Amino acid sequence: MSFCLGVPVGEICRDKFELQDWNSVELHRKLTTDAPVCKTNKTIVVGASRGESVDIVCEIESDPPARSYRWKFNNSGETLEVSSERFASTSNGSISILRYTPVSELDYGSLTCWASNRVGHQVQPCVFQVVAAGKPFPVKNCTFSNQTTNSMEVFCLPGFDGGLPQHFLLEFYISESGRPRFNMTSYTEPYFFLENLEPDMTFRIVVFAVNSKGRSPGVTLEGVTFRDAEKRTGNLCS
Repeated sequence: MSFCLGVPVGEICRDKFELQDWNSVELHRKLTTDAPVCKTNKTIVVGASRGESVDIVCEIESDPPARSYRWKFNNSGETLEVSSERFASTSNGSISILRYTPVSELDYGSLTCWASNRVGHQVQPCVFQVVAAGKPFPVKNCTFSNQTTNSMEVFCLPGFDGGLPQHFLLEFYISESGRPRFNMTSYTEPYFFLENLEPDMTFRIVVFAVNSKGRSPGVTLEGVTFRDAEKRTGNLCS
């Protein structure tokens, strides 16, 4: 029996089948994408010193909301299931928070988090790399160069980053002042170009390394004075 009575058969029937195909695709998409997925596909580095408790946040996207979570810990020697008593999830099911405290070298490794909802289980876990971490070490071997009457370059070598990504901070003082005149941040290396400086004044420069645990002791460049346009290079670290 034809379902295309009174109308061009080929046109209407083709549209009906196309609609059925489209519905099938949409159904397949919904079933395969609405299972939980990690909000970020990058491994997140978490720094902690021994005995320090850190909250590790596993954030997922899920529709419908996640019903349950599970966590695992892995180091080079073993894989362990984390007890559900050690983590909690938010009321909307999008976040699970694990309070983690490394107490020995064996407690550093990777933590993985999976969520499940009524559609299915998360396929790729959220991954966290727990590393031994602290404040970064000071910069070293600081030099200044290309000094003119109102500008110069400052370059240092980075120290140990404390096990975490670090950036660098320069504070610029008039020698008698206890408050910085201005500061600059470099996210790649401890290099700074200073310009529009006042001539015939003595300045003090302090350079720090900074990570999420804090900042290193500062390295001070004392007695910087701009008197002429002659370019010179010197060592000023103290």
